[in-house]
Amino acid sequence: MATINSNKAWNAYGKKDPYYGVLTHEEFKDENLNDENLQKFFDTGKKYVNHLFEIIEKHIVKDFKPSNILDFGCGTGRLSIPLAQRGKHVVGMDISPDMLEEGRKNADKFGVNNIEFVVSDDSMSALGEQKFDFINSYIVLQHMNLDRGMQIIKRMLQILEPGGVGALQVAYLNKKPREKRFAAFFRYRVPLVNNILNVMAGAPFNRPLMQMNSYDMNEVMGLMQENGVRSSQFLFEKHGEFWSVMMVFQKPV
Repeated sequence: MATINSNKAWNAYGKKDPYYGVLTHEEFKDENLNDENLQKFFDTGKKYVNHLFEIIEKHIVKDFKPSNILDFGCGTGRLSIPLAQRGKHVVGMDISPDMLEEGRKNADKFGVNNIEFVVSDDSMSALGEQKFDFINSYIVLQHMNLDRGMQIIKRMLQILEPGGVGALQVAYLNKKPREKRFAAFFRYRVPLVNNILNVMAGAPFNRPLMQMNSYDMNEVMGLMQENGVRSSQFLFEKHGEFWSVMMVFQKPV
């Protein structure tokens, strides 16, 4: 559905409310950030990584110890930092230079020195010829235009080494009532509608639109099969009014 440029929105969140941009809970807004809330924020990342590795080691690879990890859409380092404790080297990619700078500060704060934070584009050109034996992307792909998201999924599958493990999450079903979908249609396409609806909801006038898009799973699974994936664990989730799936898989050797 969406036609707006998601880069503009995420660069805006990088400058204002970067933690809220990652997890949309009130305690993570700039005005509410304190040591306790920041610890909560990073605890959620540690919990996610621990759970993910339990799934990988139970269903995909026993005693999984990746060497080169890609965390796509890394934001402020919520997942990159605990991932760095699981592998030798992590590349955290994000479209927002401000979020990446915040990620570097957080890595320093936690004493983590094996993360490289780099700016992303649609072809992920900053990676050069790098390959990875673990690629992770969580609550990221639904926030970009679908054609761009599909291009990035394809690229991640291509740079996953044979024998490597992927964990990619996508939304696939919009369960919003019809009237909310109608409002979203105009919010994406008509100037000032997003601003007006922000004010009506008590949010700042210029808060950027955090778009949510659902993928055609036939297309996603077709890409996976084209790039050598033969099986996957599907973990179903709900994110607000969107249903999503985490696909955890290994690329055959």
